[in-house]
Amino acid sequence: MGTGGKIALGCGCLVLAAGAVTMGVVVYGTYWAKSKVAQVTGGLDKISAKSSQISALEKKANANPYTAPADGVVPEARLVKFLEVRKQVYDVYDRFQADIKELERKQKARGSEQASFSDALSGAGKVAQIFGDVRLAQVQALADLGMSEQEYRDIQMAVYKSAWAAESQKQSGKTPSEALAEANRQMQESMRTGLEAARQQGVSVPAFDEKQAQESQKQMAAAAKALEVPTANVALFRKYEADIKKYAMTGLELIGL
Repeated sequence: MGTGGKIALGCGCLVLAAGAVTMGVVVYGTYWAKSKVAQVTGGLDKISAKSSQISALEKKANANPYTAPADGVVPEARLVKFLEVRKQVYDVYDRFQADIKELERKQKARGSEQASFSDALSGAGKVAQIFGDVRLAQVQALADLGMSEQEYRDIQMAVYKSAWAAESQKQSGKTPSEALAEANRQMQESMRTGLEAARQQGVSVPAFDEKQAQESQKQMAAAAKALEVPTANVALFRKYEADIKKYAMTGLELIGL
C-alpha cells in the first residue's frame, strides 16, 4: 500500500483517482485469484499438496459469522485481529519478497501486469509455490483467529479507503469528496474563463456546456461517495498506521491476497 509512495499524489483529486484504481485492482484481484486456484492446483499438488489444506481452512474461516456494520465503522478489536492475520502472512511473504519484486518488474516491463501475471501463475512452479505458501498462511491465520474472508476483505478495503482519506485531509484539509468537488469546480471555472478570454480576442469557440458540466459534477460526486470514510475509521487508521504500513505486503493485491 505505502501511503507515502502510492497515496501522496499532490491533490485530493489525484488521491481519489489513485484510490479508485487500487480499489478496482483489489476487488478484481480477489475474484480473479479464486478463478485461478483451479488452474494452479496441479502445480500446488506437485510442489507440496497444499490445495486440500487450503480448501479445508477456507471452510473453517468462512464458518465464522460476519455481518458488515451498517455505518461502515470498523471495530478496533477487529482491526487488531486483521493486523494479526497480516502479521502471520507477512512472516511467509517476507521469504519471497525478492521473487515477488522481480516478478512485478517483469510484468511492468511487459506492459500488461494482470495478463502476464496470469500466464506466470499458470506456468511457473515458483509462482505457484509462492501463491500456495502465502495463501495457506492467510487462510490458516483466518481460521485460527476466527475471521471470515469477507470480513478480511471488508477491513482491507476500509484500510485502503481510510489511508486515501487521511492523505487527502493531510494535503488539502478536505475529505476526498470535498477535495474532488473543489478540484472539479476549479476546472470548470478555468474552462469558462478560458473560453471567455478566447471570445474577447475574437476567436470562434463553442459556448461552455453547462449540461455537460452538471453531468461531470454528478459523476464526480458518485465516485467520491464510493470512497467516503467514517471519521472513526480515519482516526483508527492513524492510530495503527505504523503496523498497517509494516504489513502492507506490496504485490499481493494483484492476486487477491
